[in-house]
Amino acid sequence: MSSKLWSLGILLVALGIAAHVVGWDVLLWLPMTIADSLFWVPMAIIDAVSASPATFGIVALGVVLMIVARFMGRHRG
Repeated sequence: MSSKLWSLGILLVALGIAAHVVGWDVLLWLPMTIADSLFWVPMAIIDAVSASPATFGIVALGVVLMIVARFMGRHRG
């Protein structure tokens, strides 16, 4: 347990020194870029629903049918 606390302490000291040297904006750029790239999918779905509900309904029905077919195939084989 003490070795884990020591490692965590070293990590926090290194993070603090890096934040002081280059700034938090630079350190948090990569995690924020990754988070932004992950959030575009739900936002695109919401935009698609609001722009064309009928088309989204057709696509959603197709996905549901593919999932049902997959479950039916697993139970048979």
